[in-house]
Amino acid sequence: MPEKKEKKKPIFEKVGLVFRNPMRVDIVRELSTSSQRPIDLANKLEVDRQNINYHLSALKRGGIIKTQKMEVSQEEASKLKGAIVDKVTKEGKLKISYGVELTKNGKDVVKQFVDPLYEEAMVEEDHKEENVKKKKKEGSKL
Repeated sequence: MPEKKEKKKPIFEKVGLVFRNPMRVDIVRELSTSSQRPIDLANKLEVDRQNINYHLSALKRGGIIKTQKMEVSQEEASKLKGAIVDKVTKEGKLKISYGVELTKNGKDVVKQFVDPLYEEAMVEEDHKEENVKKKKKEGSKL
């Protein structure tokens, strides 16, 4: 029996994976500026590390994020708290896993869907603030 070829998930499935939970949207938005360690994401988003790890696993399986791989000196590695050494090169450099970052698909989802939604929300918030100020000003004239 021939093996089934795994179909690539269409972009809307990847978008659905991200938007399935607001925490995932916050995670990809945070990762859109730089790669980060899970503990740092948990602290920034004020959630338990287990919660972050659960969502990171789902986002990894969906091809939205990946573990950041780096090649550094032993001195540099000693400064990277939580780095996992995967291999030592012939030159004595360390190949490490450190934090998570967006994949190309993840960057595409952020650029096409997440950023525009946040921009729209910011504009709406600005309009609300302007209306509140306007109403206060009109109320003080009465």
